[in-house]
Parts: sequence; structure tokens; C-alpha cells
Amino acid sequence: MPTGKPPTSHDVARLAGVSQSTVSLVFRGAAGGRVGQRTQRAVLDAARQLGFRPNADARRLRVGGPRMVLIAVPDIVNPFFARVFTGARTAARERGFQVVLSVQRDLESVAADVAGQQVDAVLACSLDDGGRPLDDAVPAVVLDAEPPEGQGSVRFDIAPALTDVVDHLHRLGHRGIAHLRADVRTATFRERAEAVDAACAARGMNRVHASSALDVDAARAAALPLLAGGGSGPCAPGAFTAVVCDDDVLAVGVYKAAQALGIAIPGGLSVTGVDDVDLAMAVTPELTTVDLPGEELGETGMRRLVAELERADDEQAGGERVGADRGSDAGACVRLPAQLLIRGSTARPGTPLPLR
Repeated sequence: MPTGKPPTSHDVARLAGVSQSTVSLVFRGAAGGRVGQRTQRAVLDAARQLGFRPNADARRLRVGGPRMVLIAVPDIVNPFFARVFTGARTAARERGFQVVLSVQRDLESVAADVAGQQVDAVLACSLDDGGRPLDDAVPAVVLDAEPPEGQGSVRFDIAPALTDVVDHLHRLGHRGIAHLRADVRTATFRERAEAVDAACAARGMNRVHASSALDVDAARAAALPLLAGGGSGPCAPGAFTAVVCDDDVLAVGVYKAAQALGIAIPGGLSVTGVDDVDLAMAVTPELTTVDLPGEELGETGMRRLVAELERADDEQAGGERVGADRGSDAGACVRLPAQLLIRGSTARPGTPLPLR
């Protein structure tokens, strides 16, 4: 029965059937290589069911200690977000900051994690675009998404890199592509769709498209009818020879679909991805992809957040003149470069995929 008390990490451990130390590892972002993905998901599911706010427990353990930064990501199992967290945590520790993990998909949920706690700043990665800004007293930087008005962000310059992908395929002789888009409604994925469409249009290349959740099995399910001739759009079915994927996870799903249909990569189909996570080198042939340096994204965002905190300190200590000098770009967007990495999954086209 409800007790009226907020849930604790011990409650989460009991519901998930794990030890309290396992819960601690998950919410400190230290579970990689130590806690299996299924167990991590069980912990997160239990926390959501109970309404557990991980930063509350963390703050109870520190009174008068170092500053605390909350790092929010939508999924800790995705390898890209693990890289972002690692980079951000490294930069935070360099300045003596403590970090706590929040697994949320929008800023309003992050705000609920922050409310009433002594979190000093928030770094939010790949959450839903926009939303209401956090409390002015809690500086925030948004990574790889569209921030609320007036709030700073760090994003990848993804469009030129995807133009390079299309250029690479065009030079190889491909004249039609399929674009497997991530079914995620954020600015970064809209930019990817717009970049691929614009690059194909500029080169007179036909294209079809499909969409999938960011999951290997979902991507395989979406790719099967596409590769079997079930695509839709301005390109006639069977007229594409390459698949451009919004993410390496989606590309692995395409590999699985191609294998199921007996289509060789790259002889029968070229495939590209985005992110350059470990999966890109684990598949055979190794995946041509766009390198998005997640650790650099996390480090850059955290350093910018530290600068925001220092600006606030200066304002408090020395008046508005110092704050105005250092905070003039607080709402600006920093863009990090992305780079095409050509590997074995792309080659000159064979016969366009037939109807099946």
C-alpha cells in the first residue's frame, strides 16, 4: 500500500529483483560492461513504475559537497548515448563536479527530476525538441536537439556529411536510393531527411523512403518489404541500389533483412549509416557511416555548461558587467563537424533490386 513517502533506490531494487548496488550503477551511468541490457531495462522500468527520481537519493547523500550536474538522455542502452555520457562525465570530473543520470525523453520530465532538488545544472541530450525552459536558476545546455528559445545548444553539422554520403554513392554509379528514416520527431532527424532529399534532388537521383523505430528488429521489419519491392514515393519499386540509414542501428536491421532475402552487401546492395558506434565495425562488411563523435558532443556540452555556471558566479560576485561580457552567446548553437567514413558496405551498383 502507498505510504506517502517518495520511492527510494531500495524500492526500485526490490521491484526489479536486483541489488541496490545494481540500481546505483545504472543511475550513475556506470553500468556499461557490468550490468546486462535486460537488467538495465528492468531497473528503468521499475523506476518509472514507482515514479523514482534518482537525483533525490543522490542529493540526500551529499550535503555541502561538490556541485551536481544532471545529465539527461532518452536511452542508456543505445551506444551513442553511452558515449555522450562518458564524454560529459569526464569533463565534469575534471572540474570536480558530480554527475547523476536522468533517463527521460522531454524537458518537462527532466524538470520534474530537478524540482525540489539541489541540482546545479542540466545537460540534456537528444530529448524532444523545444519544451519549456528549466528554472532560470538551473543553467541548461541541450545537445543534438532544438532547445527552448534563448537556451544554448551543441549540435552536429549533419547536412554536409549526408551530402557527402549521397555524393559518394553517386560517384559509384548509384542513381536511386532508399532512405530508411528514424521514426524520431526531433530536429536532428528532420535535418537528415531534408539533407538526403536535397542532395538526391540536386543530382537527379530517384529515392524511396521508409521509417523505423531506433531498434534493430524494427529496422529489419521495415526493410524487408522495402527490399522486396514494397517501397513508396517518387521512385518506382526496385529502382534503388543503395539504402541510406539515419543511424547505424537501422543499418544493422537492413543487413539482417538483406541476409534474409539473399541479397549480398555490397554486391547486391550498398548500405550506409550514421553515428559510427561499435556496431559499424562489428558487421561484415564493415559499415560506411557518418562519424558523430558522441564523446566530443558530451565534453563540449559540459564545458559550455561549466562556463554558464562560472558566468552566473561572476554575476553574483561582480555585477552584471562581467555576466554580460561572458553570457552574450548563452543562447547560441555550437555546431560540431561530422565526417563520412568509407568502408566495405558501399560499392558500384549491381542490378537494381527486383520486385519479389
